[in-house]
Amino acid sequence: MDDSLRRELRRVKGYAVFAMALAATLAVAAFQRQPQGTRFEEITVERINVVEKDGTLRLTISNRERKPDVVIGGKSYPGLRGGNRSAGLLFFNDEGNETGGLSFSGRRTADGHFASGSIAFDQFNQNEAVIVSYSDQNGARRAGLTVLDQPEGSIQPVAESLLAISRMPEGSQKTERMQRFRESRRQRGEGGQTRLFAGKGTDKEALVMLTDRSGQPRLRLVVDSLGSARIDFLDATGRVTRSLRDTDR
Repeated sequence: MDDSLRRELRRVKGYAVFAMALAATLAVAAFQRQPQGTRFEEITVERINVVEKDGTLRLTISNRERKPDVVIGGKSYPGLRGGNRSAGLLFFNDEGNETGGLSFSGRRTADGHFASGSIAFDQFNQNEAVIVSYSDQNGARRAGLTVLDQPEGSIQPVAESLLAISRMPEGSQKTERMQRFRESRRQRGEGGQTRLFAGKGTDKEALVMLTDRSGQPRLRLVVDSLGSARIDFLDATGRVTRSLRDTDR
């Protein structure tokens, strides 16, 4: 092999080594440019928002003061939660409307204490359809599963009316307007009606209650605080028409 051929081979090898080194350098640089998750050992916040790439809100974790306003049909309704603000999680559907959540609270009161916790699943464009909840008012505790009927239509017209009433000046006219609005909804059979409750009542009884579509209890299964069991059948007015007890033969 003559000298010119050897020199040519050395140049080719040099180019190959340089190309491989350049490719490795570019690969490392590209890997380093990939977005990396940020790790925190501890973070203190008042609210966290989880959003889609287009900004649609899907989840919030917040304290009670920064809990989001009610959102229906993509519109916020400030003030409709009233005093019902507690720390927890709120979930939102693909359209950005509230669809359920977790909430917890507990505090000393002037006459004792109050505590509550719940997980709720909302009907589409409506209020809660399923709730698992606990409440404690000075030792009167209730806990269990509640299943509700909600109207078929959107709850947004109700929210619009409530928003208009909430913006009225405080006083008797506002109170009367709210009472008339609630009564008219009740007479029309609107609003969620409990169809089933299974849990523990405030008298320390184990209870399963089934209701009709108007929310009137029609069948009640009870084991009271002393361990006595009974089944109550009720009519549409709430009167017990028949009762079977564990002592009956």
